[in-house]
Amino acid sequence: MALDPVKYLRSIKSVRETTSQVFRYACDHDGGNHFDLELSHMSEVADFLCSIIERDYGTQYANIPPHGRWQHLNYGSQPRVETLIQQWTEAGIDKIEIARKLIDLFVLSVLVDAGAGNTWKYTVPGTEDAPQSVGRSEGLAVASYYLFVDGRFSSDPKDPYKVCGAALQDLKLDEFARGFQISESNPMDGFEGRLKLIQRLGDALRSHTEIFGPEGRPGGLVNYLKTKSKTQDEKSCIIDLEDVWNALIAGLTSIWPVGRAVVNNEPLGDVWKLDTKADAVAEGREDASTPAGVPTDLVTFHKLTQWLCYSLLVPLEQYGYQFTIEHKDLQTGLPEYRNGGLFYDFGVLKLKPEAMARGQQLSKELQKTSELPTFEPQDGAIVEWRCLTIGLLDYLLLIVNEKLGYQLALPQLIEAGSWKAGREIAAKLRPKTAGPPIELHSDGTVF
Repeated sequence: MALDPVKYLRSIKSVRETTSQVFRYACDHDGGNHFDLELSHMSEVADFLCSIIERDYGTQYANIPPHGRWQHLNYGSQPRVETLIQQWTEAGIDKIEIARKLIDLFVLSVLVDAGAGNTWKYTVPGTEDAPQSVGRSEGLAVASYYLFVDGRFSSDPKDPYKVCGAALQDLKLDEFARGFQISESNPMDGFEGRLKLIQRLGDALRSHTEIFGPEGRPGGLVNYLKTKSKTQDEKSCIIDLEDVWNALIAGLTSIWPVGRAVVNNEPLGDVWKLDTKADAVAEGREDASTPAGVPTDLVTFHKLTQWLCYSLLVPLEQYGYQFTIEHKDLQTGLPEYRNGGLFYDFGVLKLKPEAMARGQQLSKELQKTSELPTFEPQDGAIVEWRCLTIGLLDYLLLIVNEKLGYQLALPQLIEAGSWKAGREIAAKLRPKTAGPPIELHSDGTVF
């Protein structure tokens, strides 16, 4: 039976299918409607990635972890997550509850992880004499860690190490600002939008007790996924990536802002209209598995859900029931500004003149000090950039693996290569901000 349009557009399979139509169109036309595409520069990108992988890992490719929030939480080579696990184990907390606590922490930490801007920094507590300040994704991770261990997200007076829906619903603006050290001199992009997202997460956790349990905790997912196991053996729990995905989509769709793409009166989350996609379908590029009734101009990303899914896999596999998770390769590369910026900075992608002019005009209206173009999330330039980023990451994986003579998985390529390379080339080309080559005027809920 064919999926209905809403189920299809919320599925993980739709991400690669809808975005690859745009990528194939761009490959055949030397670009899309907003970017020129120059694939001849991909070898240069691959060489840069391989040099970073060699520098950081030598030839120990098997030691490269999959991309996930764990590494961000441990910023500065501090084993924060492992220390918590050790404390919980020594306190006699059972292995299933340890898994629940990890899922609590990781879900909350990922969902505050939209771009914080070039200015905001978090000073790690206890380093005030020699301040250790960190911004962007790692700063948000470390801040969320300290809020978690301080019990700011728990409604249980006997156990601070929980994330409870009721506590998130009650989170106040001043508490949030204090926790993330936000001030006039330390502003965060999309600050209020991020808080509203967390409050809506609280609503969702309490509304979906079938997934998140009676306490309305992200960690309730551990017990829910046990019911999806293909085996009833306590020592061998086998689930599918789509089991994790479908639980996150069903449980969290309501947290996304109203105003994004809607089909049959259902909000879809990180799904956007793109003229290039409609042009690709008009040329007969639509995937054969696309159900009838899906608008031809929609592309799906579900970036934060994907980032969440990537980040939850290691805790789910290594702790608690130690799930075996099949079909992990359904996930795509993450369509965000580090991966996308890498391709732009190496000249694989170049904004078309009319798109560049539109972006520079918005920068001027927003009184930006740099000459970089700025776009809102729904602008075709941003949507096309994200589509092409997904396709280029799949393309890059083939080139890098051939150069290395080793089969890295896509999450390893992102962790050791593309995300890090995007950050390093940005710092080299824009040392003042180390920001992306294209600015996003964000509400704190996109990427």
